[in-house]
Amino acid sequence: MTKGASSAPKTPDVPISAALRIGLYLLLTDGIVALELGDFLGVRGAAVVAPLLAACFWAELRGWRVDGRSPVVRGLVVLAAVLSVADVAYLAETVLDGLVRLLLFLVVYKLLTQRTVAESRTVTFLAFFMLVASAVSAFGVGFLGVLVAFAGLVTWVALYQNASLEAAPVPGRVVLGAPSIPGSSLAGLAGGASAGVLLLTAALFAVLPRVGLAALPLRAHLGQMVSGFSERVELGDYGSILTNDAVAMRVQILDMAGDPTRLGPLRWRGIALDEFDGRAWSVRHPRRTRLVRPAGGSFEVGSLQGSGLILRQEIFLEPFGAEAVFGATRALRLVYPAGAMAVDDMGSVTAMPSRSRIVYTVESELELPSPFRPRHPPPSLDDEARQRYLQLPVLPERIHALARQAAAGAGDPTEVARRLNAFLSREFRYTLTLEKLSELDPLDEFLFVRRAGHCEYFAAALAVMLRSLGVPSRVVNGFQQGEWNPLGHYFIVRLRDAHSWVEAYLPGAGWVTFDPSPRALAEPPRAPSPVFLYLDMLRLSWNRYVINWSLRDQVDIALAVRGHAGDLGPALAEAARTHARAAQLWLALVVLAVAGVIWRSQPAWRRGAAPVLPDFYRKALRMVGRRGLRPGAGETAREFGVRVARLGSVEGEAFGRLTRAYERSRFGGRSPTRHERQALDGCLTALIGRPPARPASA
Repeated sequence: MTKGASSAPKTPDVPISAALRIGLYLLLTDGIVALELGDFLGVRGAAVVAPLLAACFWAELRGWRVDGRSPVVRGLVVLAAVLSVADVAYLAETVLDGLVRLLLFLVVYKLLTQRTVAESRTVTFLAFFMLVASAVSAFGVGFLGVLVAFAGLVTWVALYQNASLEAAPVPGRVVLGAPSIPGSSLAGLAGGASAGVLLLTAALFAVLPRVGLAALPLRAHLGQMVSGFSERVELGDYGSILTNDAVAMRVQILDMAGDPTRLGPLRWRGIALDEFDGRAWSVRHPRRTRLVRPAGGSFEVGSLQGSGLILRQEIFLEPFGAEAVFGATRALRLVYPAGAMAVDDMGSVTAMPSRSRIVYTVESELELPSPFRPRHPPPSLDDEARQRYLQLPVLPERIHALARQAAAGAGDPTEVARRLNAFLSREFRYTLTLEKLSELDPLDEFLFVRRAGHCEYFAAALAVMLRSLGVPSRVVNGFQQGEWNPLGHYFIVRLRDAHSWVEAYLPGAGWVTFDPSPRALAEPPRAPSPVFLYLDMLRLSWNRYVINWSLRDQVDIALAVRGHAGDLGPALAEAARTHARAAQLWLALVVLAVAGVIWRSQPAWRRGAAPVLPDFYRKALRMVGRRGLRPGAGETAREFGVRVARLGSVEGEAFGRLTRAYERSRFGGRSPTRHERQALDGCLTALIGRPPARPASA
């Protein structure tokens, strides 16, 4: 039997160079940042992982390695596998949290045991899995920077790994050190390849089918409930209310040119409250209707009342655990990413709380100015509804007396509501710092002792005073308009913009909004910096065109491209008929420009132009010319070199090398390298090594 049967070539054991090692650790650092953006590490996790990576890097610099084949190391790996199963099954908050911890263990283990370039590829794959894991829950625009950095780093590392293996010696030889790979020659290639990868990724992202939030159950964290918006209005809390500048939502006004702030103060309605027990407003009996969206359709949640302005809003809502679906007052229809919703008889729309940022569209009919009446007035309230919106607990008589005093002389419910609203706005002060000054009930103390409070006190007081005078009313919770971003043409609504106001039922007009809170005077709007506006616009664009890129967007773009393609032919034909001479002139100029570029790109000898002699060959001709040798008419450079060779072997060899370099430069288009130029300088020195030949007559 013959030995030496053919087998696949073995991958050479090439040691990891310093440049490749740095690239690997930068790649892992990028993966760690991605995990932090995905909320997998936190402060404690980062405090553990960062020192471990630093220790692994220091161990590699010192040349310390762990033998992965030793029984102790293998036993530790088996123990880690058992602990990981227990972590995923019982300890981890989600499945993905447990898998990420296992991934980090594998990263540290591989860093301590890797010895060759081939083994470093495993580290590259582990870094990629870190990015994939974080992509499930990292929705911020910071992930874009992580993705771009990862594309550049992984391309650089992959090229360096491949170049190291290609430059490796023949398998079987003793490897004395890592091969020297010039990093500068790979930098341009890595940059170009990274740009190509990003462009290809963007193209595939735009055309591939959407998977939506299918991976989200692996990372099922419910957003933290925010202070500021509540489904109740609770009076009687004292102390200083902290304002939260975090963004709750961004509202983009569609189909409108110009600044929508000219429409007046907008409010994003959330939930209406109909019962007051003396301390809190709440919903007593929510009469909800379940709505199921038809395939590809929208939810119809209201009916058109009059000639008010129709306002379409695209809302980018942050997850904060509220069931309310926000939109401008009098919502008519919604396009919402859910199969079912609910709407009650007060116009409050609710849905399951979202665990991630969502985008939906609301179409609302804004309220008409007070002198106007809708074309289709709503039906009058029946006795049961009137009792519902006039319900009051037992209150001190002086609250009723104050209401009668403030509305004295009003002839109808509309005038009553206006006077009470103006009275509270004028006579009371807005504050976020509340101090208990008596043993009275909260509303009684607000009206007669403290005479200052936040928007919930103003809304509760107005609704109670309206009901005491026989005007049906209810309290509404939602958000104020927010800050206008002129760069992206949308409103930035923060958590501190949470607000309460009142809706009163007026004959012939239906439910009309009243806001007695003088909050705007106490809290003048703060103009955000241009840097913040640019960054926030970037976040909105990231959420809209990356995180929430949907199948509907793909279909819309395909239809738009198809429509423009259909219009392109007739448009070009019409333009050709209208501007025939101009089109011919431009076509001629383009043809001439292209011909000129092609002509200039040809070598000089093909264009018939006089050749441009390189400096080294011009000097060589001048040197041999001093000895009486000059190229003849029609004589080629190589034929002239044969005559120069008669001067001597040294001069002939030097001029021959100069001639070959000239031919490569002129006909091959390749300029000599720096090393070749040094050799050519030596050839020039050899040509002037002997004195010029003297004439015989001398």
